[in-house]
Amino acid sequence: MKKSLRGALLGAALAVALTACSAGGAGGGSTSATGGDPKYGGTITTAAASDPETFDPAVCTGATCWNMMRMMFDRMYDYDRDTSELKLQAAESFPEVSDDGLTYTMKLKEGLTFSDGDPLTAKDVAYSYARVLDPATKAGLAEFWRGIAGAEEYAANPTGLPSGIEVVDDQTLKITLTTPNSSFKYILAMPAGSIIPEGSGGTVATEPVGSGPFTLNTFSAGKEITLDRNPDYWDSPRPYVDHIRMILGVDPDNQVLMLQKGDIDLMGSPIPPAKFIQVTSDPKLKDQLVEIEKPSTYYLTMNVNTAPFDNPKVREAVSLAFDRKALLKLVNGQGSAATEFIPPKVLGYTGDEMTHEQDVEKAKQLLAEAGFADGITTDMYAWNVPPFSALAPQMQQDLKAIGIDVNLQTLAPNTFSELAGAGKAPLALTFWVADYPEGSDFLQALMSCASAVPQGHNYAYYCNPEMDDLVAQALAETDPDAATAKYEEASKLMLADNPIVPLYFGTKTELHSTGIEGYFPQPIWGWDMAEYWKSDGTAKR
Repeated sequence: MKKSLRGALLGAALAVALTACSAGGAGGGSTSATGGDPKYGGTITTAAASDPETFDPAVCTGATCWNMMRMMFDRMYDYDRDTSELKLQAAESFPEVSDDGLTYTMKLKEGLTFSDGDPLTAKDVAYSYARVLDPATKAGLAEFWRGIAGAEEYAANPTGLPSGIEVVDDQTLKITLTTPNSSFKYILAMPAGSIIPEGSGGTVATEPVGSGPFTLNTFSAGKEITLDRNPDYWDSPRPYVDHIRMILGVDPDNQVLMLQKGDIDLMGSPIPPAKFIQVTSDPKLKDQLVEIEKPSTYYLTMNVNTAPFDNPKVREAVSLAFDRKALLKLVNGQGSAATEFIPPKVLGYTGDEMTHEQDVEKAKQLLAEAGFADGITTDMYAWNVPPFSALAPQMQQDLKAIGIDVNLQTLAPNTFSELAGAGKAPLALTFWVADYPEGSDFLQALMSCASAVPQGHNYAYYCNPEMDDLVAQALAETDPDAATAKYEEASKLMLADNPIVPLYFGTKTELHSTGIEGYFPQPIWGWDMAEYWKSDGTAKR
């Protein structure tokens, strides 16, 4: 679960093959969706509820630092405007992939430099990738990178580079995988794929140096972060504004008030449920609202290693307990009922009905057949913030209606993640927002045998080698339709075991100020600050 309440996220058109990727980001001006040419100068002001946990892109998983990563660092590839299509960033071209799908050869743009003026070379890229695999880095999403050849050996003895990372020359890098992975190009666009100077791992968390559109000016814990425009950024004239200011420690309710007063331009948090109707029905704010369909799924996990959820009939009973439409009303309709686990706009989504409708009587019957005619008492863990604070009490009532008494434990997000990741949550209400638009980000990251480990994201501790094999087959496919067919098989196999109950696919309504133009929400990252400008800026720099 992650970054998001980005969650740290997200939805638009999906590129499933390199040939479909847009080259993008080639300099020059842009035009806002609302019309008009970019203006220059000024400051975009935002607010966030919490501090970034780090400025190290390999370690970052939280919502606040996730936005910082995009502003301060480049990756080889990035997402194009409001889509899930890849564009070129530090790379000169899309990777040349070998016929067996194992080797990626990538070339850097000529003349790239870090913000301190040093040249950016393939050695820096190799170092950045290798340190993700170094256990000492404590990279939060290192599992995505373990498909690189030699990753296991490197983790045991992190010296030099993994055997699968080769610096060919200053501009060329070659990466070899152990098995074909069609999602690897997207992994390179994740925050952990951000490029830092060789040898800077010891200081990047507090003194970040990158090649991105902005540079860190000041960070005052609990108060604010300020960023300055990188005057030497390769994608001139971007960024259009001179400064970014993020005010820290501002709760969502106060973020709304500050934006309405003109004190901030963007909110780092979603519109809080208590203010949602007021904000979205205000005619004065109509032109400042943007709705985005996020590739995200909200769901309930059942720990299959913990009684009574080691019993398939009990899990099936739980899958019949919930009225999804009623739950959606509690979150102001911000989503649609989940029909499967993989959400729309993600490769592997089928539109098929793989979930169960509410059926209280059948659920009671299944519990009786499982030997629990007198009911069950168990614990359910959930975050203590919206939308979970609205959903969990109703789900507690729904479970009581079928004969399951739930002790509801509402916890701070970090505590929740620690306990659920350790396998201590019989039931866990959680969510996932796509890191990249392929089904493996859901089935492999959340439901695989490899992720059923302490402090992983597989809170159900579900393990089915047959499902894992189907996902591996999907990743080896170059044809999107064939890959979708494999993901469909894997999804149906997993959901037949009922380790989770998909509840709904998320959407998000965002509010921005009248002082910001060119704005669009980025489905994967959230913000694309290099593309926005202030309405009171100047026509020329």
